Amino acid sequence: MLIRNSLRTLEKTWLRPAGQALKRACGGAPFGGGRRVERLERRVEELERLVRELTGLAYLRLSDDEAAGSDDDRTAA
Repeated sequence: MLIRNSLRTLEKTWLRPAGQALKRACGGAPFGGGRRVERLERRVEELERLVRELTGLAYLRLSDDEAAGSDDDRTAA
């Protein structure tokens, strides 16, 4: 328990302030984290666009299949 409290105190008094100072000095997330976030956001947007596109294609395919099925029913009768 003593070790855990000591480590927590060390984190609060030294590590967190050092990390915050590093963030301020680098103008954002350290080690180019801002670029990574932008890159991830672009990838998420691209994936969302692809999902919308695929969903639309699947919807069109269902519509075409239903239309083809109704034509078959007419010719079969």
